[in-house]
This record gives sequence, C-alpha cells and structure tokens, in this order.
Amino acid sequence: MLALQVYHVLTMVVFVFAASSNTHNFTLQIRGPTSVTNIENLRITATITNIGDEDLKLLNDPTSPLSTLPGDIFTVVNSAGTAAQFKGIVAKYVPDVAAKIGAFTVLKPHESASVHHDLSDAYDLTATGAGTYTITPRDVFYALNEQDQVSTWRAYGPSTSIQINVDGRLVKSRTPPSASSKSLKKRIIHNHCTDIQEWDLGLAGDQANKYTASAMVYLDSLSTPTERWNAWFGSWTFDRQATVRYQMAFLANNNFESYLYDCTCQDKGVYAYVYPQEPGTIYICPAFWGAHKTGTDSRAGTIIHEATHFAAYGDEASDWALGQGACLDLAKNDPDKAIHNADSYEYFMEDDPRRA
Repeated sequence: MLALQVYHVLTMVVFVFAASSNTHNFTLQIRGPTSVTNIENLRITATITNIGDEDLKLLNDPTSPLSTLPGDIFTVVNSAGTAAQFKGIVAKYVPDVAAKIGAFTVLKPHESASVHHDLSDAYDLTATGAGTYTITPRDVFYALNEQDQVSTWRAYGPSTSIQINVDGRLVKSRTPPSASSKSLKKRIIHNHCTDIQEWDLGLAGDQANKYTASAMVYLDSLSTPTERWNAWFGSWTFDRQATVRYQMAFLANNNFESYLYDCTCQDKGVYAYVYPQEPGTIYICPAFWGAHKTGTDSRAGTIIHEATHFAAYGDEASDWALGQGACLDLAKNDPDKAIHNADSYEYFMEDDPRRA
C-alpha cells in the first residue's frame, strides 16, 4: 500500500550576487510534501532559476542543491531543535579542478534547473524521532565569475524553510556494495572496475601506503615547528601534534591495497566519496582517473583523503577547506580546524611542493 502524501509548494527565494557584480543572480525554490509516512518518501525538489541578464555557471558541488549525490545538502531539524543524523557521503572535491573539466551547470537568463533529492539516502531520523522537521537547503555555492574564476557566493535575504511531518519508518536500510571481482595476481578488491582501473588502483593503494608510512616517520622525528607542519596544520603545539599523530597512526595501520573500490560513480567533478560508517570502501569517480599518480590532488592522496573520513579510523576528519589555497589559509587562520581537515592531511602527506 502506498503511503499517503499531502503536497504543497513552498518557495524559497534567495538572491545571490557575485562579489564583483550584481548582474549574476538567481533564485532557489524548494518544494516537498507537508507530511510523509516512512522516510523513503521524504523527497524534495530544488529548482534554481537565473533571473539575471547573463549566463550563470554554478559548480555541481557535492554539498550543493545542484548535486545528485546524497551529500550533506540540507539541515534537517526536529521541533526540539535537534539535527537529524547525517548518514550520507563525504567526497574529495576540488572546485578549481571541477571548473576546468566543465563540471558545472550553465543557466541562461530566465532558465531553470531542477534536482530531486531523496533525503532518506542522507539522513537518519531514528534518534530525533517522528514529528515535524524543518528543512533548509545549503545556501553557499561555488560559481564561475566573469573571468571564469571560482568564487563562493552566499545566499542572503530572509531565511525560508519547509516543514514536513514524518512518521512510520525513520531510517532507510542500505546495502553496501560487494566485490564483483578480486584479482588472483593483485589484492585489489573492486566492484565494476576495468582491468586497467584495477591495476591503477593497486598502484595508488601502494603509494598511499608509502605516503602514510613516510608521514609517520616524519612526525615521530618532529620536536619543533617545521615549514611543512606550519603550511598544513598551522602553529605547532604538543596537543596539535598528538592529535595529528593519533589520526596518522590509524591511517598508517591500513593496507590501502586491500580496500574495496567501487567504480560506479559517474559524477565527473568528484574524485571519490565514502560513507563514513562503512570503513574500507571507497567509491571512485571520474576526476580520480584524470589525477596524477603522485603529487598535488593525486590518486594516492585521494585515497588517503577519503580514509580520514572513516569514523572507525581515529578522529573522523571534516571538509573545512578544499584545495591547497584554502587549506593554507585554514592552517594560518584556524589551526584547530586544520588538524581535523581531510585535505590538510592529504597535502601534508603528498608534500608537493616539497617542504622541509
């Protein structure tokens, strides 16, 4: 029997302006049911419309309403003000790289794009219970300005959300992927990867092992601040070093060649993603294959980045900053976040350019 759903349309209109011009602006409309029985029916549609007089280029960031991946795109809060547990994906994503390979949505003046979101893939309401939830979309977008440079545009104006009553089942079960093949010659376990991809993943896993082992040796010899430490983790203290070493130790105890790699992701702007509660499984996306074997934003570094997100591997890292420039700024301005930032660990281990 199908669950009864009563629908309404509620419009959220926000105007977003480029830092250098007010000619680029758009509206964001979200709509969904007023009530649902069972979380599988908790679906929302986000529609973005260009109301400016020039083309608009918005990146399909995995935490943006334009993404089709189950990222942390919405805040989902019950009537007591408690946020629902996020159980979706976290991704390795570099805005500048995504822009270069054309992983963005182009909206001509007065043109719209709609994306459907199944919130049951990303949120678990078990702890917060049945009842009315206020749902608000993320209001920060990566966009290309007139010079085709990546800018961050934030929505402004009155905050508008939709409220949906949810009862019945409060969590959707998920079946992790299983291996479709395991090579007799190599230890890589994979799902829907070609022979060439399997080989490349073996090389990347081996290099990731070398990166983590080398980083542990470096950290164990560290007694005073160094250029490399300061670049990625900011001002040095014993407590910060202990935190980083704790995380590194978990990573170094991994054998990245024995992970399960799933090659079914088709989002070309994303390198890879994981479900933090499923350690040892990494979903490989198209940007990964365009990366170098070593160096900045490498294949090996991507594997390390994703492993830092696993809840079982020490202190689960977040994505406070993406890309080298943002991570350098984070280390300088907020080292306590830098030591919990996934890209910061990756860049520390890739050490490109090399620092003493």
